Amino acid sequence: MAVKLYTPARLPGLPSLLVRIGVVFALLAASTLIVYFEGGLVDSHTGRHPELLDCVYFVLITITTVGYGDIVPVDTPSRLVDALVLTPIRFIVLLIFVGTAYQLSIKQFQEEQRMKRAVSKLNDHTIVCGYGTTGQAAVRELLLHGTRPDQIVVVDVDENALRATSGLEVVAIQADAAQESTLNAIAIQRAAHVLICTGRDDTAVLTALTVQALNPDCRIVAMCRQQENVKLLQRSGVHSIISPALAGGTLIAAATRQDHIVDTMKDLLSVGGAIRLDERVVRADEVGTSPRALKGITVLRVYRNDRALDPARLDTLAQGDILVFVAPGNRT
Repeated sequence: MAVKLYTPARLPGLPSLLVRIGVVFALLAASTLIVYFEGGLVDSHTGRHPELLDCVYFVLITITTVGYGDIVPVDTPSRLVDALVLTPIRFIVLLIFVGTAYQLSIKQFQEEQRMKRAVSKLNDHTIVCGYGTTGQAAVRELLLHGTRPDQIVVVDVDENALRATSGLEVVAIQADAAQESTLNAIAIQRAAHVLICTGRDDTAVLTALTVQALNPDCRIVAMCRQQENVKLLQRSGVHSIISPALAGGTLIAAATRQDHIVDTMKDLLSVGGAIRLDERVVRADEVGTSPRALKGITVLRVYRNDRALDPARLDTLAQGDILVFVAPGNRT
């Protein structure tokens, strides 16, 4: 599977441990009763068939492959029981213990090593917190914009949601993005962007506060479901806030008056559309020219010192100006 899914090693839960212990004890009890009632064992010290507790002892040393030889099968049926019953049980018990040991230690070590190798390659990367519908759309657009898959980190508490990253080659982490330990583990100090798509405004605020405390220089973009929570996200250090309800409502209302505005907006917002909306800094050869004279693009707005200017009323561009423009897209 192409997805790089890193899940923290989890200890088997109490119900799982109890089931495993119960299976082991059931196998030992069944084995003890079988060899006791079969009657083909002989105690080398007494020369008689061992008692029930002696059979428990025989089963334990046989299954654990210790085999002191003080109690031995002396006839063919008892030897067949040892070969055909106790030997398979020995392997089953061994597999149960090995599987538990793997979960407790080996898997944890393997995941930690894989995680360290992936994090060591991260620099100026983008962290996507939450991989629901919005998070999936954001990752697709990032990839279309040319972001390298190994520089995208997806964080979600739901392992099943992260399985949807299969084939994208992004780094997927099962964890809580609002926790400092999680963000530190994915190199938040070197991150360039954090996209918060958790689906809950309270979680988004907490995640933004944590990100802001750990890396004040990275750009934070958050989705806000309730309009009254926009100010909370702004105070949390979020640079851009997207309100799906507001945007969706605006498009729905506009669609009642203009038939093609929704399709046009889809093209503008998607890299794969026939036209695209983009922004960039003015190039050196464009300084001093009119925004209306630029070839291949239609300038919608010019930002100078964080102030929005109307390109129709602007005669010349200055160094450091940021252009928001419409250009031909990738779809013909």
